[in-house]
Amino acid sequence: MLLRHALDEHEVYDRRLTKDTKDVVILHEGSTLGEHIVHTWRHKHGEHAGVHLTEDCSLSDLEQLRPILVILASDMPSSTFEQTALAKCRDLQLRVLPVVGRASTILLGPLEIPGTPGCATCLQLRFEHTIQRSRLKVMLKQQVGRSVESAQMPLMMSQADLVTVSDIVSDELAGILLKEENPANCEGKVGVYSTAELLEWVPVLPSHDCPRCRLLPDDDPAHAHVQFQSHRLGDLDALRVGAVDFNRLEALYVHPKVGYISAVHELWNGDHYVRASAQICTPTGAEHVGYGSGLTIVDAKRSAMLEVLERSCGFQASKRRPVVFGHYAEFQDIAVHPSRFGLHGDELLQMSNHMLEPFSEEKKYSWVWAYSTMSKKTVLVPEQTAYYGWTNDEKRFIKETSNGCALGGTVEEAVLHGIFEVLERDGILNMWYARLPIPELKLDKHCPSRVSRVIELLENEGYEIRLFNASHDLCIPVVFAVAVRAGEHAYPKVVSGSACHLNPYEAVYGALRELTVQVFHLQGTSEIRRTEALSMLLSPTSIQEILDHVVVGGLPEAYPRWEFLLSGERRTPIHSVQDVYADAVRPLQSESLDIRSVLNAVLDDLHSRGFDVLVVDQTSSEVACGELHAVKVLIPGMTPIAFGYGFRRVRGLSRVFELPYQMGYSTHVLTESDLNEDCHPFS
Repeated sequence: MLLRHALDEHEVYDRRLTKDTKDVVILHEGSTLGEHIVHTWRHKHGEHAGVHLTEDCSLSDLEQLRPILVILASDMPSSTFEQTALAKCRDLQLRVLPVVGRASTILLGPLEIPGTPGCATCLQLRFEHTIQRSRLKVMLKQQVGRSVESAQMPLMMSQADLVTVSDIVSDELAGILLKEENPANCEGKVGVYSTAELLEWVPVLPSHDCPRCRLLPDDDPAHAHVQFQSHRLGDLDALRVGAVDFNRLEALYVHPKVGYISAVHELWNGDHYVRASAQICTPTGAEHVGYGSGLTIVDAKRSAMLEVLERSCGFQASKRRPVVFGHYAEFQDIAVHPSRFGLHGDELLQMSNHMLEPFSEEKKYSWVWAYSTMSKKTVLVPEQTAYYGWTNDEKRFIKETSNGCALGGTVEEAVLHGIFEVLERDGILNMWYARLPIPELKLDKHCPSRVSRVIELLENEGYEIRLFNASHDLCIPVVFAVAVRAGEHAYPKVVSGSACHLNPYEAVYGALRELTVQVFHLQGTSEIRRTEALSMLLSPTSIQEILDHVVVGGLPEAYPRWEFLLSGERRTPIHSVQDVYADAVRPLQSESLDIRSVLNAVLDDLHSRGFDVLVVDQTSSEVACGELHAVKVLIPGMTPIAFGYGFRRVRGLSRVFELPYQMGYSTHVLTESDLNEDCHPFS
């Protein structure tokens, strides 16, 4: 029998007659941890506290008793005991306080309240899928030759530690049951007790994967509609509603054992520029990595954490469950044709055993709802264009990226910065594909000190910095920064970065920051990796990953590819950043204190040029806990970025072919055969 002792029928009846008695049940199946908790509670409080504690009643007795709280104590991982007891408590709508031991760690909480998201299952999903435990399971799989669902071990803790934990549990129970001055910590949090680290109270974020909390409703057009609201800009230069508090972000998301972000690393070589990474591992087996950089450790870590949160939302549907499935012809009145987002060439798709297949109007696909800012209606887009990871389709016809994914303190902020990323990629790819000698820029007296510091840092590394205007026919600044190192055999020889922003010098700084990260990354390239890069230069079909593009582009042997941009034969004089952009951005409300006004001005400008802006709300429950919003911005007709040889996505687009002619760079509209065959060097 799962739970050992049955209550006497009269005992249950007698206690019900005592109105002031609070019935509490502890289920522990004879565990040492459970026995310590019972002993400590009775020693500290006894029955005079108005609480009657019952040990290990049967599940049927639990139904009769209907206690105000169930304590689930376990020190021997057993899915049968823990899951059966949890399921019964949930059926009866009882509050549950889990106290479970896992090897050298005891997890106290969270207090599970019926109808409230954030539960023991959410915690278990976090605990089992940290970076450390996921890699441990991979190692165990290699040793035993099969998949290992759990890497749990029974509790291994000293008697002294068990006494300490039991005392903490007793205090928590008093806070829950007796309403003492010190309230319980376990509501929405878990106490992580380790012999090495003692006790930490860590927030338990509701998991969108949790079958108990059910935070993934079906997708529908009503939920996809976006209503933009007014918010005062806290940072007018960056166009951000407010700064993200690093300490709050870290406390909410980061913990190596139970955090949604389970690993954050910093890399600083004393070069006055810090880089950082942050990692999330999901129950579905996906591992997301975000990278950050800055002049301080806090800046680098914060940007890394925000990026990995953004990536976790853009990889796979985590706000609404896609449920629309069918042929394009069924939805053509309310759907955007996939070719509007750029398709891969037939040559790539016809390769044998290829990971992709051609799009076919005769085949059914998964679709999700997006909001059209031009028509102010919801439209369907292929799930494959909204998410770059797993979808409900058997096979992808598009290799999507995180392009257009953005995170913000409000939906308006996220959409605005998502637009910036799409325009940035469109600008640099149109330049590269058509080999456009775009205008060069120079700094002026308006240059902020932080821009000067980054340039000085790069110049001290031996690089000449050049800036270019990649806005083309748009008025929103897109800046392309290039660092060139002297020396025939220098590596990296050429490195680039780009950014888009209404504030021209924010675009300059963003481009330089991206460039700086790449410089220091490539400076650490091993000889083996450089040899691989040279091989990829000579045989580009082996270019597959994002960083392959960058490491090849930095080779001195690849320098001739840059001549269309870097040679001395410039068509136009060099103008200052201020002169080029000041008048252009003024109509776009760049000085407004209301982000909705800024966003609407940008949208109006794009709409007037024939571009719709589509918004897919990707905000997961985890990201929403941080009062953040995640979106994917899609602009049909813009040139998207793709990685890997042959994965260029221009089929179905017209802009990439017509723009050079419209801008006066070409005497004719281009064809695919006119486009640059060299893989782009961007990341």
